[in-house]
Parts: sequence; structure tokens; C-alpha cells
Amino acid sequence: MNLTILLNTKRFVSSDVSSASPESHPVTEQISFNAWKTILILTGTIILFVYLNTGMGPAIPSVAEDFDISETSASWVMTAYMICGAVMTVIMGRLADIVGAKKMLMMMMICFSVGTVLAPFTHNYATLLGLRVLQGIAIASTPISTKLIRDGVPKTKFPIGLSIYLAGYSFGLALGAVMGPVVVADAGWQGNFYFCAPIAVILTLVCWRFIHSDESKKINEHDHVDKVPRPDAHKAKKQRMDYMGIATLTVTIVSFLLAITFIGSIATNLTAFVAPLIIGIISLVLFLIVEKRVKPPLVNLKLGFNKAILTGNVIMLMYGILEYIVITGTPQLGASPPPSGLGLDPLHTGFLQLAFGLSCMIFGPIIGIMVAKRKGYNLKLLVPGIAVSAISFLILLFFHSAAPGINTGLFIFGIASAMIPNTVIVTIIGLTPTQYTGISSASTNMLRIIGGAIGPVITTVIITSATIPITVDSVEKSYPDPITWNILFAMGAAMAIVSAILAIRMKRLATKMKPITAEELA
Repeated sequence: MNLTILLNTKRFVSSDVSSASPESHPVTEQISFNAWKTILILTGTIILFVYLNTGMGPAIPSVAEDFDISETSASWVMTAYMICGAVMTVIMGRLADIVGAKKMLMMMMICFSVGTVLAPFTHNYATLLGLRVLQGIAIASTPISTKLIRDGVPKTKFPIGLSIYLAGYSFGLALGAVMGPVVVADAGWQGNFYFCAPIAVILTLVCWRFIHSDESKKINEHDHVDKVPRPDAHKAKKQRMDYMGIATLTVTIVSFLLAITFIGSIATNLTAFVAPLIIGIISLVLFLIVEKRVKPPLVNLKLGFNKAILTGNVIMLMYGILEYIVITGTPQLGASPPPSGLGLDPLHTGFLQLAFGLSCMIFGPIIGIMVAKRKGYNLKLLVPGIAVSAISFLILLFFHSAAPGINTGLFIFGIASAMIPNTVIVTIIGLTPTQYTGISSASTNMLRIIGGAIGPVITTVIITSATIPITVDSVEKSYPDPITWNILFAMGAAMAIVSAILAIRMKRLATKMKPITAEELA
């Protein structure tokens, strides 16, 4: 018995020293072939998930026309997808703690595939929204994928694997921005579903066959990767879901997004804006009360309200809004006929986004690898990355009347899109205790998704708030007043400047403070 304890102790110490001093064991610090397969497959899934949502931006007018609804209502084909993802991000992290990451990944892939296959055949808008909610579960894959990558690669190589995955996110945005208008022009709003359905089915089978994980490693704030069994291990298995937290969080997110959706109708229907706003405020208060009392909570408030982490999460929320203002706004600017927009055909509207796509694809992996290889480099790039986004919106504000000005602004925003997620996320994870990585990652991603849900709503509300009649091919329709584009990009520039100020504060806080310990959060 004593010999067994001694051997276990030696294994634990040896493993700990190896992780702390990677130079002493260079052979074990290589990413295995199976790990590379996992990284590439998961990167393929996030490309598909993000592409489908981005590609639906140009389809909003087509959806509105086919279902005879307003464009504000039609924008919910994107918003419903993102709302579900925002809510399910934290929930999936908790469910993975109970049944395992691989099983949750497979469940998400099946839901996404079923929704994608069925969506183009629906003739009812409510059914379409329901299928988009089903698909939106897949947006919650980021914390699961992060955990699968982390479990499969050496500790020192994890940032490289994560940077490749994040580059896939940027590539999906770029691909949807470039191809979305072309696909919609040729096949209507159903076109993106036809394109993605077979890929989704194939990826589901590939995930099932080739991704392997140790289901004993779970995602939640008690995620110790111990080499010696803990005395309280049997208690961790009895943890239950925080259903009250889930319910109040869901009501909070949906209510606030409904209020934002109806903000344009304040003059004609004040109740439609005020009622969900009040409900959202009440449910938010209830959520905070519940999370403070329940054990274990859905979200650890001590972690969430840490000054540096909270600042970073607010930045990610605002970045998500800016990201989807660009993605949903510029295609409509390009497609709208003069004097509203540029009057480009679908192919050239797609090319309008090409600069953004190329910038994301080029700088995404470069920035990620730089941050991974140079200690502390994320803090040095934090403020410049957000300042670049402010510059891009100022260019869009003053030069959006011509394609070259838009291309320049989008290319620069692509650089910002490569810098901001890598720097903010790495900073937040660096401050978070290892055993809280799952919930911290989920919370940050949730706020980015919420921003992505708010962005299309804000864009649609602004550009439909003032319209002008334009006759095209002997048919008169209403298009955004040119002033609305100025308002949209000016608001984006203001948000980017505020984000840059927050980034300065976050850098100062992160530089002064030490990483948070698990004891501080208990």
C-alpha cells in the first residue's frame, strides 16, 4: 500500500514538473496526429456554423418578401440563431460536466444538421424560426471545442490550437460575407441551407468517427485535472443543473433583445418596447439573486464581476455588435440602388466583402500564433487591436459612398477581427484559475454571441427608420435613406472608441493584478 502511494506520488510530481518545465521534455510537447485531426475537424465545424449565420444577413430582404413580413421581423432569422447560442453556451458547458464533451458535441451536430436539412422546405415563418433555434444550439460549441482541444494538446501548445480554431471563426465570417450575397441571389434565402446541409451531415459523421476524448475530464468551474483521486470526487457527480439560473438568464436575454427590436416603434407602439425592457430588468435582478444563493451556480458571480474580466467581457459584447453591424450592414449598402447605396449586383456585393475576408484569413492565424509564442504579447496588442476597429468605422463613416472606401474600411476591420478575440480571450483565460476555465470561456463567448444577436437588430432598426422611394425596373420600392448609413457607422465608431477606452482600463487592471486563485472564488 505504501509502495502504491509512493508510485502515485512520483507520477504526480513527474507530471507536474513536466508541465512546468516543457524544455526538459521536448518530445512530449509536440501536438499528436490525433490532436491535429481534432483541431482541424472542430475548426471545420465552427466555419460552417458561422458561415451559415453570416450568409443569412443578405437573405433578410428575401425572407421578408417570401413570408410577407417586415425586414425587422425577418432579421430574427439571425437573431433567433444567436439568442439560442448565447443561452446554450453556458448550459452546454454545464451539461458537458454531467455527460461528457464528446456527447454534447454530437448532440449539437445532430441538431444543427436536422435544422439545416429541414429549414429550406418550410413554408411557415414560425417554423423557420423554430428550426433556426434548433440550429443555434451549435453556436454553443466554442467552450466544448476549447475543452476538447485543451485535453488533446500539451499545455504549452494549447494557444496554437486555439488560435487555429479562432482563425476558423474569422474564416467563417469572411466566407459568409463573400459568398452569402451570391448564393442568395441565385437560390434565394434557401440557398445557404442547400449548400450547408450535406456538409453538416458529413461533418457530423466525421466528428463521431474521428474525435476522441477522455470523458472523465469535464467542463465546469470544478474542473481539476488531478492525477490523484480527490476525496470529494463522488460529490461532483451529484451536481445538478441550475434550472432557475437557466430560466432567468433566458428570459433576460430574450426580453432585452425584444426591447431592442421594437426600439424603432417607440413613437407608434411604446408598450412593445417598454414591456420587454421591464421584464428583462426584473429577470436580470432575479438571475443575480439566484446565482448568489444557489450552489453550484450557473455562473460564478465572483468571477464574472472581477473588474478586469468584466471589462473584457463588455469589450467582447461590443465587439460582437460591431462585427455584425459590418456583416449585415455593408451587403445591404452595396445592394441598395443609388442614391441609397451603391447599386451593385450580387456578385460585386460579395466582392465588396472580399477585403474583409482576406484580411481575416491572413491575419487571424498570424496574430494567434504571435500571441501563443510570445508571453505577454496579448496585452501589448489589446489596445491597438481595438483602436484599429475605431479607425475602420471612421473610414466607413466618411468614405462609404464608393467601393474603394468600403474595401479599405473592411480590410482594416478584418485586422481588428484578428486581434481583438485573441488578445481579449487570452487575457481573460490567463487571469482565470484552471479549474474555472470552462465557465469563464463560456461566459465570454456568450456575451460575444449576444453582441452578434444585437448587431443585426440594431442595423435593421437604423436603416429602416428612414426610407426613400426608388424606382428600379419600373417597380417602386422603399430603400434606406442615405443618412441612415451615416448614423449606423457613426454609432459603430462611437462604440469602438468606448471599447478602446475600456481596453486601456483592462490592460492596466490585468498588468497590476495577479491571476485569480480558486480559493478566492469559493
